[in-house]
Amino acid sequence: MAKRKSGLSLRTASCPSCGAVGSMREIVYGMPGRDFDFDKYIVGGCCVTEVDPDIGCVKCDWRGMCGECS
Repeated sequence: MAKRKSGLSLRTASCPSCGAVGSMREIVYGMPGRDFDFDKYIVGGCCVTEVDPDIGCVKCDWRGMCGECS
């Protein structure tokens, strides 16, 4: 996984809700194509606003902004 703009690597980030390490994924918005990697990303839906979360946890379904986890 690439580092986020904040410098945080999602591979080593822990979820602020359940504490799981390695469970954080980038949320991608829009219609996923046939080659979409569901293991690497979370589908965020097709309606996008300025306040949509950009990361999420695949263990507990927490969603939030990158700055909220460590």
